[in-house]
Amino acid sequence: MAPTENARPRDCLSCRIVGAVGMVGIGGYLANAACKNKSLPGKYGLSILSFGFICLGVARYKQTFPFNKNEEFKSRM
Repeated sequence: MAPTENARPRDCLSCRIVGAVGMVGIGGYLANAACKNKSLPGKYGLSILSFGFICLGVARYKQTFPFNKNEEFKSRM
């Protein structure tokens, strides 16, 4: 009998913290690189990437959409 996906346990707190800190760290590094960049398109591009990684880090910690695939999302697809 195959286990269902609902029986899959959530990630432990330490795993979520390590993943979130890593992504927020990447976002911080990109924000620093954006401040040092001299071209305007480069600043905007790196700032957008930085914001995206920081948002992914917060989502990883809170275990929301991209990291928690629940039944409601699967039924919509």
